[in-house]
Amino acid sequence: MREQMQRSIAALWDAALTLTTDDTAADRLSGLVAAVTEAEAQLAGLRLHLLHEAKLAAAEVVIDGVRQSVRTTPAQATASLRLAQDLCDRFPLIGAALNDGSISLAQADAIVTGLRKLPGRLTRVELTRCEEAILQHVDTLGPSELRILAARLVEVIDPDASDADDAKRLAREEAAVHRGRFLRLAPDYHGSMRVTGQLPVSDAALLAAQLDALMPDASTYTATGEAASRDARRADALVLLTQKAANTGTLPRHGGDRPQVHVTLDLDTLKQGLGKAGLIGADDIDGLPAGEVRRLACDAGIIPVVLGGPSRLLDVGRTYRMFTPGLRAALMQRDGGCAFPGCSATPACCEAHHIVPWWQGGGTRLGNGVLLCPHHHRLVEPDPLQSEPSQWRVDLDPVTGLPWFTPPRHIDPARRPRQHRRFRLEQIKAGAPPGPDHGPPDADPAEVDPPGTELSDAGRPDLDDLIRRSADIWGDGT
Repeated sequence: MREQMQRSIAALWDAALTLTTDDTAADRLSGLVAAVTEAEAQLAGLRLHLLHEAKLAAAEVVIDGVRQSVRTTPAQATASLRLAQDLCDRFPLIGAALNDGSISLAQADAIVTGLRKLPGRLTRVELTRCEEAILQHVDTLGPSELRILAARLVEVIDPDASDADDAKRLAREEAAVHRGRFLRLAPDYHGSMRVTGQLPVSDAALLAAQLDALMPDASTYTATGEAASRDARRADALVLLTQKAANTGTLPRHGGDRPQVHVTLDLDTLKQGLGKAGLIGADDIDGLPAGEVRRLACDAGIIPVVLGGPSRLLDVGRTYRMFTPGLRAALMQRDGGCAFPGCSATPACCEAHHIVPWWQGGGTRLGNGVLLCPHHHRLVEPDPLQSEPSQWRVDLDPVTGLPWFTPPRHIDPARRPRQHRRFRLEQIKAGAPPGPDHGPPDADPAEVDPPGTELSDAGRPDLDDLIRRSADIWGDGT
């Protein structure tokens, strides 16, 4: 058996080493990765089956060898033995899916972890129904989402009893976390105090939101040459929180307050994004790139000073916060954090983005907004200097209202739209079928003509018309 396995692995290595760099090789490489992934799952299933057989045969030498192996930790060994027993005794359908490579070991472990949380009153037939239901979603959900869905399957099997179970469980958990709360400050006798603690989720969420609001940006540490980690910056935020509470007794609202900046830009930059924007009172700074100004204007308080001709003043707008606190709260509730597929940034770390850009006259409303972390905000912010197929595109599903992201052609030549897994999980909880029942929106966002200029007989822009058009873009401050 060992010799046969080694021959198969050697054949895979030979195939991998003969690849070239052409497009055909990329397809072969994709196929090899898929084949190895499937074989990896099958081998993992076989190993767990053998471990279960060893336990049934009372082969303690095998079990002890697993526990004492230097290739895993004792905790991992214990988890493997327990998973082997559950897959063979309690959840055979999940075990069979792992054995034939339909799911990965991570997915199987996550599903079983969720199924273990189901009420003990469920019969064997009901557990089988749960296994069948969860296996319908293994091609669209990852381990984290499968764990959550598996733990909630009782709502599908017995929705009436699940409400009572949830109420009892929440009551027990609430009492337990309240009893277990603590905050401990202990000196380490080397100039520091060690802070440890545990809080109920609701209290901890409030603290985390306040710390995120006060957390210094990594760039603020550049002058000192310190590469501050996120944990270090959170520690600094805690100190700032205590200082503000001691000095003023008040805290900044969620997300802090955006800086107010006076930005000067000519009409061409306003319409086309060409050139740079200047900062009033910062002559030593060589302006801001137009793209950065567009991103800031999505979710910041700025005062536009529109210039035309040889720096002729056309319009001075009033401070206009593009997304109000109410709209931001609605985006947070809908998107649950950064909506970009695969991103785990929390809502407190995100910015509100206009799908149809503000510089194209896009409205400030829930149907034109999406929550993005700063990195992905820069990634999807449209650039008028690039073609549409070379950029990311965001669309809202006309049925669910949830965002889809279409990648540029250099990432996916077919430009297949993608969606965050958390949205798919929410749709499944709401009773949607295993696969998408309708495709993502294929219609381009409504075209909004950028403000133009009408020339007078003398060939110069009409002042009143320019002021009106620029005011339409920047808003009237209300």
